[in-house]
Amino acid sequence: MIRVGIECEQLEGHRFGVGHTLAQLLETIAHAPGIEKKYRFVLYFKKEIPKDSFLSYPVFEKKILTGGLIPTSFNIFYHIVIPIAYWRDRLDCFFFPSYMLPAFFMGKAIVLLTNDVYWEARYGGLPFRYRLSYRLFCWWAALRAEKIVTISDFSKKELKQFYNLPDKRVAVNPWGLSGMFSILPRDEKYSRQINEIKKRIGIKTDFLLSLGQAFPRRHIKESVEAFAQIATRYPDTQYLIACADKYSPPVLADLIKRSNQIIGHKAIIYTAYLKHEDVLYLMNETLALVYVSDKEALGLPLLEALACGRPAIVKDNEISRELFGGEGYFVVDANNPKNIAAQMERIIKNKDEAAAIVKKQSSRLEKFNWPAHINRLLNIIDEVVKK
Repeated sequence: MIRVGIECEQLEGHRFGVGHTLAQLLETIAHAPGIEKKYRFVLYFKKEIPKDSFLSYPVFEKKILTGGLIPTSFNIFYHIVIPIAYWRDRLDCFFFPSYMLPAFFMGKAIVLLTNDVYWEARYGGLPFRYRLSYRLFCWWAALRAEKIVTISDFSKKELKQFYNLPDKRVAVNPWGLSGMFSILPRDEKYSRQINEIKKRIGIKTDFLLSLGQAFPRRHIKESVEAFAQIATRYPDTQYLIACADKYSPPVLADLIKRSNQIIGHKAIIYTAYLKHEDVLYLMNETLALVYVSDKEALGLPLLEALACGRPAIVKDNEISRELFGGEGYFVVDANNPKNIAAQMERIIKNKDEAAAIVKKQSSRLEKFNWPAHINRLLNIIDEVVKK
């Protein structure tokens, strides 16, 4: 029996990128036929075990590592207690999905690492202590882990350059898409649900959508300025910003308030967080996802929108071309709101063109599925354990 540890702190509380993808990974493992005959996954939580039904499957052991005499500090959990647990629980290897390797970890490690984390650590707007942690412990992962796993060819290319990694130490394993993301039937249930969501949020018209964490590299500020330039020409279109403001200091709330005052009505709607169950309906209903990011390892929301039959406005860069090929809504200069506004206007004015582009792009979704991801991950685990 191969015993694999997985750090699962990102499943606790509100979930963002890593938390959502880790949940989908574990759910796929739970349902993989016969996996419990060869593998046992030991899941380590900081202070609480979430109530997801898939966590009850026998392929998983679950352990809380802090509480009582052990403080519920992330640093103690991650850098001290997890390394101890590796030896105490007699693990064969450990999978870290959060980009870093703990300071005192000396076992066999597989670390998910992406190029966008490198850029965020050096040039992003995160508080200094977070950027310092990423700098130190991503570097430690690149130096020490048996295998680095990343999620696109572009990310692998950059990681090899950043950390001087040999090709054989980096494996590309694209994430899968959640089965929840699909084109929903436009039936009575859909109509009732989307109308309730739009009413609750304040959407009265067609709308564009941005979601996720608003790091400066994702150009949400410029996207708001872009929409403000065209909003008066399209009073039947709004823009929903569902993003945690990661600018330092925060800028979105004030910018959106001032923009709406100039436009003359609530054309731009702002919320820091969406209910997970609302995202599927909003993805199905939006005119387009606006996700103009300078640096992404993959950009999963772009694929989720495509699975829902909706286009995305993206930065014209190598990863966008890897995902979408030659046709799409590409922004050359994301620092210039006029360039983003041009793609917004193009979609608003020509919905038939958008549908045709989505149809051409959709064939690219086939490689992003969780069962294939898990099969590749198990092969990587086997390789590391045999070393």
